[in-house]
Amino acid sequence: MSLAVGVDLGGTNVRAALVDVDSGALVGQEQKRPVGARDPASVAALVASLVEAVDPDRVRVGVGVGVAAMLRGFTGVVVNAPNFGWLEVDLRSLLRARLGDEVELYNDLKAISYGEVRWGTARGVSHVCFVFVGTGVGAGVVVDGKLDFGASHLCGELGHIRVVRGGRLCGCGAHGCLEAYASGRNLQLRAQEELTAGATSLATDLAGGIAQVHAGILDEAARRGDPYAVQLWTEVSSLLGVALANLVTTLNPARLILGGGVWLGCPDLRRRTLVVLDAEVNAASKEGFAVLDSTLGDIAGVLGAATLIAGV
Repeated sequence: MSLAVGVDLGGTNVRAALVDVDSGALVGQEQKRPVGARDPASVAALVASLVEAVDPDRVRVGVGVGVAAMLRGFTGVVVNAPNFGWLEVDLRSLLRARLGDEVELYNDLKAISYGEVRWGTARGVSHVCFVFVGTGVGAGVVVDGKLDFGASHLCGELGHIRVVRGGRLCGCGAHGCLEAYASGRNLQLRAQEELTAGATSLATDLAGGIAQVHAGILDEAARRGDPYAVQLWTEVSSLLGVALANLVTTLNPARLILGGGVWLGCPDLRRRTLVVLDAEVNAASKEGFAVLDSTLGDIAGVLGAATLIAGV
């Protein structure tokens, strides 16, 4: 039995578990904590504390960390982490200094994708695209059964394709990225800005105030026919649906697997997006193609990161 610790460091929470990478089973219980202070030292301390909590006897062969960030290859350097406000952070060195053993960083969507390929929905499928819409927006690509990292580890940055020229500011510093329109974090910010500026919506009443409005509340308002929410969801579903259609048309996967808190928690946005996807994808690309939901849920990134660090 080969054991490794997998960590999923997202923009909202960090999860960790000790994993039997031969079977994909957890050894003991997964631990989850919210991300509080976002400076690199505090985040490294939080991750290290979870690793020690799930593997106090240090039986691991290594620690794989999936992080919501753009990485510079396998140098351990975070080039840009929009949800943390980081630029050029050597997170791997910070973690190795605390843990004293083998640590490797992976983009969170690549870790999630590998988890699904080895243990989840995509098991046995050679050509797969994964897209998760949650706090951010990201993708993973599997070609011939192998995870595609790209020339410099940046394959799958779907959230940072430009969908509106000169549009809303994204956390990456650019304007008009898909993530600036479709991620949970940016949907919340946009709605709160527009409602504060005078727009009216049932979402405000459903949430109990503008400050409490989030994507799930907006989805409920849209399902009830609220004009503001319907207009917003029409726009967002169009941008997201076309982006997904272009991804499928370009890469020709056998499966498109979708997940993330916004995707799974906003059924009306999901329904609208799938209509756009079906209408816009190249007809020939639909042959032998299917859209599926992630089956592993939040544990996919933990399983994937652990399996990657173990080299299985």
